[in-house]
Amino acid sequence: MPGHPQLTQQSWLALVNSGNIRYVTQPAAAAGIAMVSDNAAAAWAWAAYVQIVAAATITDPSWLCGIHIDTAAVEHHNGDLAIASGGAGVEVDLAIFPYRGLFTGATAVLAAMPVNPGAVFLPFPIRMGGAPRLAGRIRKSTAASLAGVTLKVVLGTAVGT
Repeated sequence: MPGHPQLTQQSWLALVNSGNIRYVTQPAAAAGIAMVSDNAAAAWAWAAYVQIVAAATITDPSWLCGIHIDTAAVEHHNGDLAIASGGAGVEVDLAIFPYRGLFTGATAVLAAMPVNPGAVFLPFPIRMGGAPRLAGRIRKSTAASLAGVTLKVVLGTAVGT
């Protein structure tokens, strides 16, 4: 981990000299990851983690800036979505985002219902050094089911370059 002067410089570059930041989404070149419950978790119990990207995939360092969620599945539900880093079984939650998923079901209206909110950005990005594995998990207001959303994470890269 960089020392205090380096962190101060990176914070200044990120917050003041923001022309140095490049934003990317992960998983890259994909519609997103199905972030769904495991059909076993009770209401508001955390489901198991789902890998978003493998270790050594993202740029070192990267900054977690936010998420984009879309396409609710199975049922209407309110939920929390946690983004974590670390190996399988030792994930550490970095940020938790609330959301509301609306599902169309088999109705005459076939357009996708909105997820509220669709994109959420953190007020202060979270630095992730070492290109860790990223994973996510959800908890939701409904009983055991495979309900969930499609997820992409938004990362800042090239800070200070």
